[in-house]
Amino acid sequence: MTVTKDYMLKKSEGPSEAKLFFDTRAVPLAANLAGSLEVALERASVRSGIRPSLILAACLGAGVLGVLGLVRNPRTAQKPVP
Repeated sequence: MTVTKDYMLKKSEGPSEAKLFFDTRAVPLAANLAGSLEVALERASVRSGIRPSLILAACLGAGVLGVLGLVRNPRTAQKPVP
């Protein structure tokens, strides 16, 4: 008895739905967002006279401190169960 694996050799027409969605929606959206953030950073740098790397570092530092403040805040922390 011979079992053929023809089903493994057949290729579907075109890309998969996931790849099509990723290539047509997710990648262009990420590229547009990155470009917009770069333009905003450059404009803020020109207006303020501060280097873009310093502005970016300050924004990231403020974000990290905000997250740490939420995590370490006693009002938002879970109380121990007796």
